[in-house]
Amino acid sequence: MKDKILEKVGAFPPLDDTVNKIMAVCNDPDGSVMELAKVIEGDPMTTANILKAANSPLYGFSREIKSVAQAVSIFGMETVKGFAFSSFLQKKPDLDLSPYGLDTNSFSKITQEQNAFISKWYRGKKKSLDVLSLTSFLMEIGKIVLASIVIEHNKADEFKSAVLKCKNLSELKELEDNVFGITNEEVSALILEDWNFDPKMFNSLKYLNSPDLADEDVRAYSASLEAVKSLITTISFDREESLNIALSIVEKYSLDKDKFNEVYENHFQTESV
Repeated sequence: MKDKILEKVGAFPPLDDTVNKIMAVCNDPDGSVMELAKVIEGDPMTTANILKAANSPLYGFSREIKSVAQAVSIFGMETVKGFAFSSFLQKKPDLDLSPYGLDTNSFSKITQEQNAFISKWYRGKKKSLDVLSLTSFLMEIGKIVLASIVIEHNKADEFKSAVLKCKNLSELKELEDNVFGITNEEVSALILEDWNFDPKMFNSLKYLNSPDLADEDVRAYSASLEAVKSLITTISFDREESLNIALSIVEKYSLDKDKFNEVYENHFQTESV
């Protein structure tokens, strides 16, 4: 099974022209906001997604964002990369996430919500956001690979039924381990490694379910992503239980609990409006 997964990781949909250009500008020490905005404006879906997010209550910006250049300046390059990847996936009509009870739009919405929470929790901490922002956008993409495998084996309905019975991330992890011998987070890490991302990014995903095993330089990143993923998931878990699990992770790894609680209260008030 793992050989099949590695094969699919290697054959993951190649990045489109917009993503490649955005990555090139962002990775260029001389890349500018205006140059990046120009690339984004050439892609209507990415433009719409960025402007919609910038003016939504989700990210909590205090003023109306009217231009892509403004949005790029406020979000920062790593988050902009995330929007580009999100738009890239939305353009792929052949991506079938139904074994996880998802369609492409709901998948994109959840990953954006996870990113928004991370962005507000770590606002002002550039070093951490340089790792966490883009990674939070991409930590669910391993589900695309695993979903394709159960579909190929005509097990989609059976797997979906088992997924929907899971009560928390630990139960989902156990299910994936039993079926595939690997979790979706570990597959996401393999994809990011295949794309030659920063090792801190793919290692933070590799150890998301077991931060204790991560090297010290990524342990807090893995724990932060685990906390957010425990709280905001692609499956509707009980919110009170999810919050308690997330808080236990925050406390165990000495993350910023006060800021986490502040973001939590504002985030879910926004969601209910």
